[in-house]
Amino acid sequence: METICQIQVDIPNAPDLVLDLLAAHGAALSGQVICGAGQLLGHRESTMRVAMTRLLAGKKVRRAARGLYILHRPGLTLANALDAWSQEMSDEVAWQGDWVGVHDAAVARSDKTSWRRHQLALSLRGFATLQHGLQLRPCNRAGGVHSERSKLQALGLSQHARVFLLSHLEASEFRHASALWPVQELAKQYKVLQQALTAHLTMLPRMPREQALRETLLLGRTAVSQLVRDPMLPPELMSLAPRDALVGKLHEYKRGAHDVWVRWM
Repeated sequence: METICQIQVDIPNAPDLVLDLLAAHGAALSGQVICGAGQLLGHRESTMRVAMTRLLAGKKVRRAARGLYILHRPGLTLANALDAWSQEMSDEVAWQGDWVGVHDAAVARSDKTSWRRHQLALSLRGFATLQHGLQLRPCNRAGGVHSERSKLQALGLSQHARVFLLSHLEASEFRHASALWPVQELAKQYKVLQQALTAHLTMLPRMPREQALRETLLLGRTAVSQLVRDPMLPPELMSLAPRDALVGKLHEYKRGAHDVWVRWM
């Protein structure tokens, strides 16, 4: 882990880096470019080529032509979620005070891989724990509980979990549920990230090329990851201003970073 503009960023492993590069570019990339990007983050060429081979075998990427790789969307549900954070905001609808509930007390914790995937699905869809075995989120997304169930299942929700509409909570339970998300901490994180992106954009023109390539990838990845895990709460529970400001700045930052990468490629 390292720090860029006072933001701690993680170095992605080789497979995640391949997926990130292809998702960000939105088109096919050559193995040479992918390996070159890997070297910027300290990954050897052999490591990157092994990663590409395994992603091909797992049907997460495919060959667009000889030596060219592209995302294989049908086999990439989680990456689709990472790539679609901006479209998610258009799914929000007015909140009527109901909740989507997930009862997962019957889900076995012994299969750690399945349990982690189950928890990741809930996390990516903004669920929080009301009590043991009961997760919930506001029902403020288009399609209601039926759409939410489908998206959770596509992300890896256990087949033993039950998804349902939860209405008419008692006043004390409603207040408890409304306070499950750390809204003040989230707003603070969004503001700090927005300031970091702004500062880094001003530094890019004077930055050595390899440093600019490396840092835009890592900082942009961190900001997108933060937004992907945004719980998409209604304005009754959290002001939309901090998130909207970060989204706007990230679009601007992505354009600047894209220019740097296009010139390099």
